[in-house]
Amino acid sequence: MSFSDLLRQSRSTPIAVVHKFLTNYDPNNDRRAYAFVEGDSDRAFYRTHLQRYVDRSSDIYIYNCEGKKEVYGTFSKVIARFPRCRRVLFLVDKDVDDILGTPWPTDPRVFVTDWYSIENYLVEKNVLLRYLGDYVKIRRVEIPLDAIAVEFERQRELFYRITAPVMAWIIVARRAGCRILLSNLDMAHFCIISNDGTSRRRRKGTLVYLHQVTQVTASSNVWRSVRRTQRELRHLKPKRYIRGKFEGWWFVQFINKTIEQLVNVAKESGGSVSVSVSLNMNNYVQLLASSIPTPPSLESFLEFHLHGSGRTKPHDDVRSHPILERLLHWIGFK
Repeated sequence: MSFSDLLRQSRSTPIAVVHKFLTNYDPNNDRRAYAFVEGDSDRAFYRTHLQRYVDRSSDIYIYNCEGKKEVYGTFSKVIARFPRCRRVLFLVDKDVDDILGTPWPTDPRVFVTDWYSIENYLVEKNVLLRYLGDYVKIRRVEIPLDAIAVEFERQRELFYRITAPVMAWIIVARRAGCRILLSNLDMAHFCIISNDGTSRRRRKGTLVYLHQVTQVTASSNVWRSVRRTQRELRHLKPKRYIRGKFEGWWFVQFINKTIEQLVNVAKESGGSVSVSVSLNMNNYVQLLASSIPTPPSLESFLEFHLHGSGRTKPHDDVRSHPILERLLHWIGFK
């Protein structure tokens, strides 16, 4: 067998993922943690947060199932074989399933994001400032961080308004039972980030473009449904319905445009700007995941499943755990 054949056999098909898990799984080892995720970006994101609960990185096993449906398929296979397995976690994106009422299996071992996907957690002011502070060095000019932070929040709101009709159209199509291919949908068709900020790109044929790249059949009265769905979405926080990869695209564009403008300002003052690690769509999740605290819902999830047998966080006092509180009170220590 050639090396290429060996690599082909090791691809992350559902059967291969379960097989890898079976070769690693040790139900008697309370220091290991096993996680099944949707993709490589999810692997990088969740590893960052799992490492805060598990002492050794070698005790973390993360399996890329290549899709949400595949994560749930793997869940069914693993739980059927090990119904009481511990420290075995399944982590998926919410997408717009709550808006559509899409049913998925529920289990304490399954974590679903609060926002559309993991990428939405990263598009925050503090992450922006952390990146500029760690990877961008500017000489002879002070970086106006407060002004950049204000501009970030203003332009992000503009991006949300531009993207809302697109997401409303996607939701309408899904409610109609259409299967939508989103991987080829380029937000640059709708949005532009220039020196003047974030704005809507004025182009004709938007509906034709959406149908072509998503492979959805046209509907004659779709915009009436889109406008109605937009009114529905106004009651929700944008991160609940805006696709994380869309928001991540805007974030990368905004940061790179900000750096470009800093370069111009520095040149005017005889200064310079250097970037040690450039940000792009292929690396931003891996690069920025450690910049955020563990989201509260994920923290509670990991606390429930991993607390006590992995790393105890410095600020934790075991007496503050509600179950331990009741136990200590019951045996007379409190």
